[in-house]
Amino acid sequence: MTGRVAVSADLNFVEGLMLHGAADLKKCYQCSTCTVACPLTPDEQPFPRKEMLWAQWGMQEKLVRDMDLWLCHNCNDCTDQCPRGAKPGEVMSALRNQTIEHYSYPQAISKAAKTGAGNLVLILIPMLLVALAILLKNMGNDFAFLTAKPIVYANMLPVTFVDLIFLPAALFALFNGYMGISKFIGGLKEQYPPTEAGETFFASVKGTIQDVLSHIEFKKCLSNKSRNIWHRLMMYGFLGLFVTTNAVMILHYLKEFGFDVQETPLPFFHPVKILGNVSAVAAFSGIYFIVRDRVKNSAESVLSLFDWMFIGNMFFTVVTGIMCQVFRVGDQAVLAFSTYYIHLVMVFYLLAYAPQTKFGHILFRPAAMIYSRYSGRNKNIFRNL
Repeated sequence: MTGRVAVSADLNFVEGLMLHGAADLKKCYQCSTCTVACPLTPDEQPFPRKEMLWAQWGMQEKLVRDMDLWLCHNCNDCTDQCPRGAKPGEVMSALRNQTIEHYSYPQAISKAAKTGAGNLVLILIPMLLVALAILLKNMGNDFAFLTAKPIVYANMLPVTFVDLIFLPAALFALFNGYMGISKFIGGLKEQYPPTEAGETFFASVKGTIQDVLSHIEFKKCLSNKSRNIWHRLMMYGFLGLFVTTNAVMILHYLKEFGFDVQETPLPFFHPVKILGNVSAVAAFSGIYFIVRDRVKNSAESVLSLFDWMFIGNMFFTVVTGIMCQVFRVGDQAVLAFSTYYIHLVMVFYLLAYAPQTKFGHILFRPAAMIYSRYSGRNKNIFRNL
């Protein structure tokens, strides 16, 4: 005897998915080829078949609490082998974007990041803040930094002014990220209660860090093996740039407090400068090849504005950072300071809105991977052997 199952369908949710990257969702006829093709899915309740069904039915509440969306690493093996062209890999990506929006705090930022007009507003905020800081600093000296030699970016905007803009932005992002991830973990606990098969919290965190740094999950993908290399270059490049930025800030304040350290700008063969340059090249290379492959496979791989803004923001952050150094060394003051202004705007967008944009996946994915181990859902798939 078959029992009844009540389904609360949200058709607006389905329409939103189809508008933002899952246009071919309804082509799926549940053949399960995608689950067979996926090298990452667990044996019990495999993905992405169930996600395709839930998405077609508009079962938003189940999907936003679905850990498996984040255990998928978008290698697109499933999309390549789908007999109907339903693009399950792209549907999973669109569902992750919807999850970020659902848990975002405040949600208005995430909604804005999905539209052209909304992104314009988000970018105008740092444009005005940085421009105002430059005006306040240089109003009384007729912008003398433009003719001062050598070119020093602190003459246009001292580190103290930069910190007054970016430290509140970082705290804003940390608070919003905490609010969003707290709600996300709460949803995971409801849908996947912890079991005795799970690991300890410490072991879950340690194992996830190993998996992320080794990219072991990317190595299991079959159709897009090079993505492992490009994604790793991008990740390690940005980690290196993060370390470089903070090292420069520390050196600056050590100098301010009278310590005998190298004054910025640093010489080319200073260890921090070498780390920054190597990291910038790595990040640029990773982003370039990821975009190249996406464009080459555009018939199978669809990116929404939400995705492109993230990729574009990272790309221009890296490129403007590189060009700042090129123009400074080349003694091109107008180009140097203009590029530095754009660079600061790009960094602000990347930092302040991280939890509400595609960049939020650096919070949601590790959180889901940690909880998958902790709950016993998927601890063996990502074990770093």
